Amino acid sequence: MNNSAMLPGYLPPEHRGDRNPHFKYAVLAAVLVEVGIVAGLLSMPRTPPAPKPVKKVVSVHMVTLPPPPPPAPKVIPPKPAPPRPTVPPRPVVHRPAPVPIQPPAPPQPPVVHRPPPPVPVPPIPVTPPSPPIPAPPAPAPVYSGIGAYGSGARSLVKQNLRIPAIIKRLHLHGTVVVSFRVPPGGGKAFKMRVVGGTGNPLIRRAALRALSATSFPVYTRTMPNKALTFTVPIEIS
Repeated sequence: MNNSAMLPGYLPPEHRGDRNPHFKYAVLAAVLVEVGIVAGLLSMPRTPPAPKPVKKVVSVHMVTLPPPPPPAPKVIPPKPAPPRPTVPPRPVVHRPAPVPIQPPAPPQPPVVHRPPPPVPVPPIPVTPPSPPIPAPPAPAPVYSGIGAYGSGARSLVKQNLRIPAIIKRLHLHGTVVVSFRVPPGGGKAFKMRVVGGTGNPLIRRAALRALSATSFPVYTRTMPNKALTFTVPIEIS
């Protein structure tokens, strides 16, 4: 082959080693890599192909069933014979033997019981009554002031009484009896409740409202030092 027909940069084999000394080593390394790849592909396990699904064949056989047996005849039990009527035994009557009649006894004379003679009773000596013992003189009344305090409390409640307009419009009137307790130091009452009088709720509410608005004075010296209960009537007209 003529050298002028060669491609540019082409070197004949006898001159390649002179210009590139590592070319031989590169070719040898490439050959070793290809051999390793081929050996790896040959050593890999081959996956077997998936088995094809087997079609199941179902065989159907037609079977002719024998005809059903005829029904058994119904057995009718014989009717029981009616019971024979029983004849009750005749009662045996026992007649008592006749009792002989005895003649009546002759009447006896009546027995008279005479009372014993009275025993004389000695007379009881009469003792003259002793003169009556004179009664002790009644104690002088002690003025406690509770009654006067209750009357004043009633007046105070009436002063605080405010009749609602609905009671005036309906012309209602009546008396409410209220019970309440006041402490010795005076002030507001407690334990207030209605104990009698009219049952109209409007009048009762007005009386309790007036009682709640009332302030009571301190007890007097003659009154006991404890809370007392007072019961006063409140008239609403």
